[in-house]
Amino acid sequence: MRDRSPLRERYEVVVIGAGIGGLTAGALLAARGKDVLVLEQHYLPGGSAQTFPSGRYRFDVGPKLFFGMDHGRGNMRYHQEVFAELDEWPELSSYESYYTFRHPRGTLRIAGSTEEYLHELITCFPEEAAGIRAFYRRLDQLHELFVAMPNLPLDDPWTYATLLWRVPLERLVELNHWSQVTLGELFDRYITSPEVRSIINAEMIAFCYSDLDETPAVLGALVLIERHKGGGTFTKGGSGELAKLLIRGLEKHGGRISYRSPVIRIGVEDGRARGVVLGDGTRIKADWVISNAGVVNTFGRTGTPVTPLVDQRWLRPATRARVDQLKITDSFITLFAGVDASVFPEGTDPHTLYIDHYAQTGNDLRMICFCNSSFKDPSLAPPGKHALQIVYFDPDYCRYDVWQRNEDYAARKAEATERALTMAEQVFPGIRAGIERLEVGTPLTYEDYLAKWGGGWGVRMSVDQFAFQRFQHKTDIDRLLLVGADTHPGIGVVSVTMSGINCASLIARPR
Repeated sequence: MRDRSPLRERYEVVVIGAGIGGLTAGALLAARGKDVLVLEQHYLPGGSAQTFPSGRYRFDVGPKLFFGMDHGRGNMRYHQEVFAELDEWPELSSYESYYTFRHPRGTLRIAGSTEEYLHELITCFPEEAAGIRAFYRRLDQLHELFVAMPNLPLDDPWTYATLLWRVPLERLVELNHWSQVTLGELFDRYITSPEVRSIINAEMIAFCYSDLDETPAVLGALVLIERHKGGGTFTKGGSGELAKLLIRGLEKHGGRISYRSPVIRIGVEDGRARGVVLGDGTRIKADWVISNAGVVNTFGRTGTPVTPLVDQRWLRPATRARVDQLKITDSFITLFAGVDASVFPEGTDPHTLYIDHYAQTGNDLRMICFCNSSFKDPSLAPPGKHALQIVYFDPDYCRYDVWQRNEDYAARKAEATERALTMAEQVFPGIRAGIERLEVGTPLTYEDYLAKWGGGWGVRMSVDQFAFQRFQHKTDIDRLLLVGADTHPGIGVVSVTMSGINCASLIARPR
């Protein structure tokens, strides 16, 4: 039951936005004794990680794969830290494969050990056997380097003392080095095949939203190795169940969430955040304000229609210039489709990626991803049907700047849908005829529902916007903190959970 009582005039902590980063920070702070209010402009929580109803179906908006939620599976176990502190645990379904990748020379099944995957990859590209094995040995070393590092806020002075005490200096230097080298540079040391390069480039775009020649090598290693560390997990009821769990933890410890409560301004006095103003004029005072609204929406950006939450006179010129120069991820076209189960052959994996040609850059890539949530949880679709998220990457439609809210919008949306369905038929013949319910999301759809400029997933994960070069939590304004995908460590459910953990620790440490 949602609390509909009037909001109070003051809270210790106000969190703007109920994305996973904001909810994680808010729930942890409530568990640590803080008086927390989360303000969400939408009627559903979770931000990109929400599940919405449509007819007889429930569709996931964003996350498709979860790392580290299940005991004994994988290394990225930050979710488990949060669950333990809140004493709230999700109901999970597990599956042994992450996805199947279909490409012109064969099929790769990402499941089980790295060795099994390498056997499949080398079978497709035997001429690159030695280089592929050497490349993956190096990735495995970088993966071990990354997961051994403690998760700490990079803008907390105590972090550096802690790191120097817990981690040998040479390993810190090595991690910093490989954070500034692209995965493409590392790849080119070992492998010459443009086809193999294209496959890994497509995977980086699908999971990091940056291509091979932008993605930091250490991040690429994490993505390409961690997927072989124990199979996948999924929250029963849809990816939106993670947000519901965090809200249970928030409310259990005395916190509150208010829906349909858009924040239009962060109040600042004498260089310090003092509270927020809602769209209806309500003023709420706070000792701390945490923004999960995104860097651009919080600070503004020259040349955009965004009305910033913060008066820019409180920002240093260098900060304003930095926001103006940020590279933001592209978005994509998503078809939320209720499909007859007969379309999918027996043995189909929950996720399938497909490319019809070997593109060398994101500007040339056309890729389609099938994410079947009801393979993992049949309750998301009626009997004999599946709830499918079809994600279509195409430079003609994925860039924010090619979309306008005008009389041509509907025609362009229909054109993009047709292009996506044509490619989908190459993978699952008959899928078009098998669709009984269809909703389509464009970059503008995501911008509208998530209230985040650009319709993408945040600040791009490139070497020049990673680790120390990414926005951290602290800002030019005292007691205004940032959290979420635009901050370190970046995009993805695990990353924003880490961001939420670190942000909360700057206000209150675990008891």
